[in-house]
Amino acid sequence: MKKVVAIILLLGLTGYGIWQALAAAQSKEVGLSVGDTAPDFALKTLDDEQIRLSQLRGKPVMINFWATWCPPCRQEIPELEKFYEAHKQHVELLSVHLTSQDRRDRVGPFIQQYGLTFPVVLDEKGKILKLYNIQTIPTTYILDGNGVIRKKVIGPMTYKQMQEIMDQIR
Repeated sequence: MKKVVAIILLLGLTGYGIWQALAAAQSKEVGLSVGDTAPDFALKTLDDEQIRLSQLRGKPVMINFWATWCPPCRQEIPELEKFYEAHKQHVELLSVHLTSQDRRDRVGPFIQQYGLTFPVVLDEKGKILKLYNIQTIPTTYILDGNGVIRKKVIGPMTYKQMQEIMDQIR
C-alpha cells in the first residue's frame, strides 16, 4: 500500500511539474532579453500611417533603430534594403527612425536617396528609444513570428549576417 501511495504521489508531483513548465512556456514575459516577448508599440510613417508591432506577428520581424546622421546606419541601410527586397514575403522589417535626435525633414529625402521600400516609422518623442533602452545605433532586434526576441544585434549588419540570423529562427 505504501508503494502505491508513493507512486501516486510521485506521478502527481511529476504532472504538476510538467504543468508548471508548460504554463511558463505559454506566458512569456514582456521584456528586452532573448526569450522575452518584445514590448508592443505603435508609430507613424511620414505619410501618417500607423504601424503597430503586434500587427506584424505571423512572420519573423526585424526592428531596426537608426538615424540619418549615423555613419554606421548609412552603411547598413543598403544591406537592409537588399535583404528586405529578397525576403519581404517571409520577413517583416520595421525601421524605427530616432527622429527625436534628428530633424523630421531629413527622413523623406534620405528614404528617396537610398530607395527604401521597407516601412520607416518615426519615434519623434523618443518613447520607443527609451522603451527598448537603445544606447547605440544601429541596433536591431530580431523577433520570431510570435513576437519573441530571438536575437539583438548592436552595430551594422551585412546582408549575409541578416540571412544567417533569419535562417536560424525560421
